Amino acid sequence: MTPLPELLVVGHVTRDFIRGETRLGGAASFSSRVAATLGIRTALVTAAPLDFDLMAPLRALPQLSIHVVPSPEATTFELDYSGPRRRVILRAVAQPIRAEDVPPEWRNIPVAYVAPVAGECDRALVEGLGSRLICAGVQGWLRRPGADGAVEPTIASEASSPPRGLRVGVFSEEDHPEAEFLAEQLARHDITVALTRGRRGSTVREGSQRWEIPSAPANEVDPTGAGDVFGIALTLALARGASAPAAAAAAAAVAARVVEGPELGSLSSADVRHLPPARTP
Repeated sequence: MTPLPELLVVGHVTRDFIRGETRLGGAASFSSRVAATLGIRTALVTAAPLDFDLMAPLRALPQLSIHVVPSPEATTFELDYSGPRRRVILRAVAQPIRAEDVPPEWRNIPVAYVAPVAGECDRALVEGLGSRLICAGVQGWLRRPGADGAVEPTIASEASSPPRGLRVGVFSEEDHPEAEFLAEQLARHDITVALTRGRRGSTVREGSQRWEIPSAPANEVDPTGAGDVFGIALTLALARGASAPAAAAAAAAVAARVVEGPELGSLSSADVRHLPPARTP
């Protein structure tokens, strides 16, 4: 009998056009790939065409089980670096992921990481999970496409009035002009909040408490996906009993390995040592 996965990840995997290259992207992709590489039995629920060939690196991971909701399109982003600031343009979007799309046997996986990039994970999905710890990468609830597809700030109801059962939220200071205010408001909802700041580390809040967590030393080559990796590592550390600041420090150590090259950088299964020991059932 196959053991139940330890971690559930939900969100769109994406096709990203970056400086003439086509890459697999999306918070769910980075998160599930990192967790599986660290040796965590992981389940991924996503929506994409069934023949989406960019998912090949995910399908090759023995610790990762995947359920794909068939969709005519894959969520597709173009990253434009031609101007003074990076522009993110949504070119196509896969269908939303509904609560009923999560296989019944996965709805009570102990730990869940909900990772929307285009609003594909709604309140009902989060509230339909029976996980003891539910965390969310909030970015996908803080943006929407404008008339030309260029991503612009918004605040979805899931970000302003969090879904029942949500315990942790992670996002970047660059995800919204009011990121600091949003982090403070989420903390007032009894949610542990980590606001990432790139090389400057992160700010972690729980209620009225606040900690500044430095980034870990790294030979940075490619920071793509570092925030997503921080989010999943923070989730895993919290699930293993770490305090919020200790979990953020562990997450910073894992994220530092990922920026040391393309894709997962120098990350290996040995980096699970940065996390607390797994709890005995």
